[in-house]
Amino acid sequence: MNARVGILAAAGAGLALLAATSGGFGAGLALALAVGLGVLAYRLHRSSERSLPPWIVAAGAAAMWLGAGWLLAGAGLAGLGALGLGALVLLTGSQISLYQTPLPEGVELPAPLALRTNLAAALDESMRFVWAVTALLSPRSPVARIAGDLREAARRHEEEGILADPSRAHPHPPALEKFRLTRERVPRLGSIEQLRFESEYVARDPEIRDAYASIASNQTAVAHLFRHGDRPRPTLVCIHGYGMGRIGLDAWQWDIDTWHRGLGLDLAMPVLPLHGPRAPGRRSGAGFLDGHPLQTNAAFGQAIWELRRLIGWLRQQGAPAVGVTGMSLGGYTTALLASLEQGLACAIPTIPAVSLSELLAQDLSEEALRAREREGLDAALWEKAWAPHAPLGHRPRVAPEARLIVGARADRICPPAQTHALWKHWDEPSLHWTPGSHLAPIGRGETRDRVVAHLRETLLAVPTPSLSRFAMR
Repeated sequence: MNARVGILAAAGAGLALLAATSGGFGAGLALALAVGLGVLAYRLHRSSERSLPPWIVAAGAAAMWLGAGWLLAGAGLAGLGALGLGALVLLTGSQISLYQTPLPEGVELPAPLALRTNLAAALDESMRFVWAVTALLSPRSPVARIAGDLREAARRHEEEGILADPSRAHPHPPALEKFRLTRERVPRLGSIEQLRFESEYVARDPEIRDAYASIASNQTAVAHLFRHGDRPRPTLVCIHGYGMGRIGLDAWQWDIDTWHRGLGLDLAMPVLPLHGPRAPGRRSGAGFLDGHPLQTNAAFGQAIWELRRLIGWLRQQGAPAVGVTGMSLGGYTTALLASLEQGLACAIPTIPAVSLSELLAQDLSEEALRAREREGLDAALWEKAWAPHAPLGHRPRVAPEARLIVGARADRICPPAQTHALWKHWDEPSLHWTPGSHLAPIGRGETRDRVVAHLRETLLAVPTPSLSRFAMR
């Protein structure tokens, strides 16, 4: 670890040296960055091993931005030097990230020294840096209180039989009868339908029930619909990732042209709880993973509750078959939904998370980890408290041949081990690996072809009736 931190110290020293040649404003900026890198090195020295790369990559990116600014301002030598040092630090961070995360047996990292692989990893680490800074600026949670609440939740789950059968935590919701269906025009997407209905979900855990119910914006479920309007079509439910929930962004991550126009599918894009227009504040997803841990239980419980109501409504509208896919947090939700809802034609979790406690713990400082240990917040307690929604605690109800899992070998946010664990738990169904990362969809064309083939074999294999949808309403 000291050698890695030393890289930043060396970069800072180099920038300080360049200050002598840049003069004036450039000297001040170079010295400021050098000091910043020193502070960063101290911060990294106190962090857990897995939390190093985001900060190293961020330092490199900052130096490169500074170098670009100097070049535009005419400070050629200082600009080139800062760009070079920044690139060195950034690529060092991505290399550390790529090599410190073990790959599952049989999974190889393609071209680990290739520039595109390192840039893909660096993009993921940049997002992890944003989340880390957000966490540092957020109020500290009372560890002792949370530990007590989780122990109480674990006790309830054992008494209620949820540890043995977590599906008990997800009662089947009532049919969707009251809803609002309107049209909206979205740039680059044209006119689409928006479905809204009252969630009617009530959180199970009493510790957070009232607080969760008080989030007014979260009480109305929202889904965007891409429908042909001529007759009932097989429908693919597409579940977005963490921090998404805005239709313009959500639509970008899906192959709408291929699925909707090319294959003739109808699409439904629900907004997860606490996301997009349902967020309690400006940040989409706030409180879903970074609030009280029992609020995470409520958010997943509500997501499944609403998704099952949506799927029931789609079937009432005449959809001959319904499948589901999701990315990242949506992949986690897809895996959970496929373990609870009967009759899905296919399930395609993409770059899925499957062990949230493991993923969220990897960015904690050593101080935070020690505080958890003192209060008994170990892996076993998290597993029991989050049992209702952990995909690895449920069994899939989708037919084996209808399952397809998509993972990314260079994924730094949901590492390949997460995808591999779900693949093993799902009895090793069809699996497709991309060479990209979580945020860099390298090999997207091959992935699109594999998903299209799977949709043709499953969702599109169901005969489509000729009855007009309008007769179903």
